[in-house]
Amino acid sequence: MTTDACSGAAASIPPSKWPASRPSFPRGICCGRRGVDVSVLSKIEASLRGRRRPHPLFQTFPRYIDSSRLVSEFPSMKRFLVASTALVLPLGAAEPLAFNRDIRPILSKTCFTCHGPDAAAVKGELRLDIRERALKGGESGTPAIVPGKPEESLVVKHITSKDPDEVMPPPEAHMKFTAEDAAKLTRWIREGAGYEGHWAFQIPKKASVPEIADASPNPIDRFIAAKLKAENLPFSPEADRPTLIRRASFDLTGLPPSPEDVKAFVEDPSPNAYDALIDRLLASPRFGENFAVGWLDASRYADTNGYSIDGGRDQWIWRDWIIKSFNDNQPFDQFLTEQLAGDLLPNATEQQIVATGFSRNHAITHEGGTIPEENLTNYVADRVKTTSETFLGLTMACAQCHDHKYDPITQRDYYRFFAFFNTLGDAGLAGDRGVNAAPSIQAYSCLATLGEAENVTIERQNAQEAYSVPIPEAQAKWEADQRADLAQRGKDLALTPLEVISATAPNGSPDRIKIQPDQSVTIAGGDFAAYNILTKLPVGGPPIRGIRVVFSPSDKSMGKLGFGKAKGLEGNFLLSSITTSVSTFPAGNVDLNAILPVSRLSASGEQPGFEPRKALITDPLVGWAPPTGSSEPQHLTLTFTTPLQPSATPYLTTEILFNYGQNASPARFQVFAISGNDDGSPHPAAITDLLVADPATRTPEQATQLRDYFHQIAPEKAGLRSQIENLTERLSMLTEKHQVLVMNTAPKPRVTHILNRGVYSSPLEAVTPGSPSVLPPLSDDPSFDKTTGSFKDRPANRLDLARWLTRPDHPLTSRVAVNRLWEHFFGRGLSASSADLGSQGQWPSHPELLDWLAVDFRENGWDRKRMIKLILPSRTYRQSSKTTPELLAKDPRNELLARGPRFRLSAEQIRDQALATSGLLVERLGGPSVKPYQPGDLWRQVSHYGSSPATSQTFVQDHGEKLHRRSLYTYWKRTLPPTNLSTFDAPNREICSIGRLPTNTPLQALVTLNDPQFVEASRALAVKLLGTSYPSDRERLAAGFLNVTSRPPVEAELATLESALKRERQRYQSDEASARELLAIGEAPTAPVAPLIELAAWTQITSTLFNLSETLTRK
Repeated sequence: MTTDACSGAAASIPPSKWPASRPSFPRGICCGRRGVDVSVLSKIEASLRGRRRPHPLFQTFPRYIDSSRLVSEFPSMKRFLVASTALVLPLGAAEPLAFNRDIRPILSKTCFTCHGPDAAAVKGELRLDIRERALKGGESGTPAIVPGKPEESLVVKHITSKDPDEVMPPPEAHMKFTAEDAAKLTRWIREGAGYEGHWAFQIPKKASVPEIADASPNPIDRFIAAKLKAENLPFSPEADRPTLIRRASFDLTGLPPSPEDVKAFVEDPSPNAYDALIDRLLASPRFGENFAVGWLDASRYADTNGYSIDGGRDQWIWRDWIIKSFNDNQPFDQFLTEQLAGDLLPNATEQQIVATGFSRNHAITHEGGTIPEENLTNYVADRVKTTSETFLGLTMACAQCHDHKYDPITQRDYYRFFAFFNTLGDAGLAGDRGVNAAPSIQAYSCLATLGEAENVTIERQNAQEAYSVPIPEAQAKWEADQRADLAQRGKDLALTPLEVISATAPNGSPDRIKIQPDQSVTIAGGDFAAYNILTKLPVGGPPIRGIRVVFSPSDKSMGKLGFGKAKGLEGNFLLSSITTSVSTFPAGNVDLNAILPVSRLSASGEQPGFEPRKALITDPLVGWAPPTGSSEPQHLTLTFTTPLQPSATPYLTTEILFNYGQNASPARFQVFAISGNDDGSPHPAAITDLLVADPATRTPEQATQLRDYFHQIAPEKAGLRSQIENLTERLSMLTEKHQVLVMNTAPKPRVTHILNRGVYSSPLEAVTPGSPSVLPPLSDDPSFDKTTGSFKDRPANRLDLARWLTRPDHPLTSRVAVNRLWEHFFGRGLSASSADLGSQGQWPSHPELLDWLAVDFRENGWDRKRMIKLILPSRTYRQSSKTTPELLAKDPRNELLARGPRFRLSAEQIRDQALATSGLLVERLGGPSVKPYQPGDLWRQVSHYGSSPATSQTFVQDHGEKLHRRSLYTYWKRTLPPTNLSTFDAPNREICSIGRLPTNTPLQALVTLNDPQFVEASRALAVKLLGTSYPSDRERLAAGFLNVTSRPPVEAELATLESALKRERQRYQSDEASARELLAIGEAPTAPVAPLIELAAWTQITSTLFNLSETLTRK
C-alpha cells in the first residue's frame, strides 16, 4: 500500500509503476537541517536515477513513495519521515490543513505586504487575501492558485524558484518561504485551497463541552483534556498546598502569603479549603491593586506628560478609580463604557467622568516650536491605538497612513474610528508648570472613606504631640555646637573672585548673558531658569572651603533697579537650587556624578520661609530668597564638606537654578572662592541672635521659638516630621478634591478628515464616526443608516462606540478580555499574541475553549471574578509546574497545558514581596504617587532641568511611609520610569503596552542585591527574625526561608544557610566598618535586637533569601 503524497489518498501503486522521475534533494533541506546522512541520499537518488524530473516543489521528496520500503532499506530516513513527510505526505487519517490555523499566518508573514489588504500597496494587481482574486491572478492573467493543482499554481512556482528574478518574496524583501511553509502551502492547494474568514472576526460560538471519561466537571479541564488525549498526554499531578497558596496569592493579590496563612491552609482538612482561599483573596483590597498594574500599562498611565520636557501632571484620581473598579468587580462592559464614554452617560456622576481619564492618559506637550494641530492629531491617534489594542486586540494604528497591510482595515475605517475621539475640547499646547491640560476636573478619590479620614486625623494628632515633646539633651548639645561654630565666624575669611570662562543658560540666547570686566555675570533680558557658570580656581593658595555667590542691585542701564526682574516684585528672585562640581578640564556643565557635597549654607539675609538651607532641597517651589527692600548686595555661601585642593581639578562649574516663575531670576551676580571660615550663619538672623546670647536671658517665648526651630532641623525628629507631612497629605487625599484629566465634547467639535499619508496638514475627504467595515455595524437602531454609518439625527459618539464594543455579536471584545485574563494566570494567552488578534496574530492553542470562555463571559454579565472562580479551581490551573525531559521536548512552550505554568514574578511583585515579607509594606489604599529610593538624581540627566519652570525635572525623594508603599503607587516619569521596575521589564508607558516581554540580565541581580529598597528590606527582615524568640539559628533560618519562599527548607538548604551565616559572622568580625555601612542603608529605623556584627550577618542571609530563584519565580 502506498500513499499519494499530495492528496493523502491511499493508492495501490507498486514501485514498478512509479512515474519516471528523478527527484533532487537539495542539501539545505535534506542535510544538516533534517539530520539525514548524505550517503543515504546518494543511495536514494541512485535507486531513482533516470526518471522524469517533477515540479520544483517535489524536489524535496518524490511524489509517490512506498514509505515502508524506504524505511526498511534506509533506516536513517525514519526521523526524516516523521519530521517532514507529515507535512508533505500525510497519511489518509491526517487532519486537513485549516486556512486560519496553517495558511493565513504564512501568507500574512511573507505575502500580504505586497499582496494583501492594503490596496494602494498591491503589486502586480494580485491579492492573496481574497480567494476570488487569488484564483483570478494578477496582471499576467495566470491564476496564482489553482485549487487541487499546485503544479499549475503560479504562487508555488514563485515560492520554490531558485531564480532571484523570479522567486517570491524577492531577495530585497529579506524574507523567504521555508521548506516547511512551502510544503504546507502546496498541500493546502492540493486539498482545494479553501479560504476562511479570519477566525477572530467570526462571532464566537459556545461549542459543546467535550465528553471525557474521568475528567473534571470543570469545562476548562474538559477542553484541555481533549487536546491532551489527542496528544497522548496526561495532566500533571496537582501542586502541593504551599505552592498552591503562593501561586494563588501572587496571581490574585500580587503579594506572598504570610507564614500564618500558609500554615492554616496546609493544615485545613476541609474539602472547601481551596475555594475558601480563593474567595478570601478575591475579597482582599490588594486584588484591585494587583490587577490595576496591567491596566495601567495598557492605558499608558503616568504621572508626567511625556515628550522632551516631561513635566508633571495629576492623574492618580483615575488610578484610584481603576483599583476600586477591580475590587468592586464592576462588570467589564460597564468598566469599558465608563472609561470610553462616562461623560456621555445620562446624568453622569463625578466618578463616571473620572473614568474617562483612560482616553487622556496619553503624552501631552507644551514645548515651544511644536505645531498645535499636529499635536492634536498625535493625541487622537494615540487614543485610537490604545482603544483598538486594549479592547479589540487590533493594530489599527497601522492604517493611519494607508490601508492596513495585513488586516481588512482601510484608511477610511481608521479615520472614522479616529473621529470618535476628535471631538475633545483640548489644546495642542498645554500641561505646563504641573497644571493639568484641559479638560480637567476637580474630583474626590473614590477610595476615600470617612472612617479612614477619622483614623488618619487621630494618627496625625498623636504624631504632632510626639513631635512637640522636647528633647533637651539633644538640643543642648546642638546649641553648644552652634555657638562654637558661630564663634569661628569670619576667622581668616578671604574672598577671591573667580575667573569666568563661560556663562550659559539652557535654551537661552548667548548674546543676552554677558561676562563683565570685574567677572560678574549680567543678564540683559530673557526669562532663563538656570545658569551654568564655568570658572577657573586659583592654584597654589590655601584650600578652598566653599564658594559665595554675590547678587548686586542692577542699574538703570539694565532697564530697572533691584536684584531681580520679577514682575510686580521689584528686586525679587528665588534661588531654587545650587550645585557645584570640579573637573580637570573645562566642562561647562555640572557633572551630576561628581557634585560636591555641601555641609552648610548661609546667607546675608532671607525672606521668611525661604531660608538658605532650602536651596539644597531641589524643589522648584522652595529655595532661598533675599530680603526685599535692601539696596546692599546680598550673598549665598556654600561650605564644602571637604575643602578643595584645586591643583588637580582647577575648573569649577556652578549651576544656579531660578525656577519659581516668570522673570524670577537675578540681573547681576558674581562667584567668589572662600578660604577660612564663613562669616555668615546657616540660621535665620533671629535664631542666630538667640544662639549667641546668654541662654539665661531668654524669655519663654524665645525659648519656645528656639525649640521649635531645633525641632524643624533635628535628626531625632526627622521621622516624626515625615510622618506628619505624609499624614497631612493623606488627609488631603481623603477629604479634598484633586485635579484629574478627563474627556468632554467641545461646543464645536473638530471636523475629521482622512489625512493623506497620515500628515496632519494634508486633509482629504471629511468623514463621520464609524466602525471598521469588517466588523458588525455600529448600531441596529432603526435611526442608524448602515450605508452612511451615521444616525439620521446626529453623528455617532463615544457612547455608541462603547455600546458597539459590548454588543452580543461583537467578535473581538469578549475574546480579547478572556484571552488576557488567561494570560494573567498562565503566562501566555490561549492566543499567545494577546496584543494582536489580527492576521499577524497567533492561532489559538485551544480555539474552542477560547470561544467558549468568551461567550460564557458575556452571557454571565461580563463578570471577571466569576471567570476567575472558573479558572483557578480547574485542574489545569492547579497542576504542578514540574516537568520532564520528555514533556519539555514535546511541548517546550507548554501550549498543551500538560503542566502548570512557571514564570518570573512581575517587577512590582518582586519589590512588593520584599516589602511585605520584611514587614515594611504600608498597605494604605490609593492616593498620590510616591517617590521611594532612586539611584542619584537621574531625572536631571534626562530632563530639561533649568530650561523652564516645568515640574518633575529633578528627583526629590520622599521619606517615611511613602518609601514603603506598593509599587503601583510609585511616581511614573515616562522618560525615566522607576529604575528598579524598568530593570525587570516594566514599560515606560509612553504608549499602550499589552503584556511585558520578560528578559534576564545581570542588572536584575544587581537590583535585588544592591538597591537600597532591597538592602533595607533585608535588614528589616533580619531585625524581624532576630527580634523573635527562636531556640537556635536553624529554627530562625527555617523561619526566614518559610517567610520568603512560602515553604519550609529541606536539610541541604538549611545546611547551606548555616554555613553562609557562619561565614558572614566571621567576615564582619574583621570588618566592622563594612557592617556599619551596610546597616546604614535605608531610612527604616532599626530596633536594637542584636549587636552590629550579628545584624549585618543576618542581613546578608536574608538578602540571599530574597535573591533565590524560587523567591523571584511564580511556579
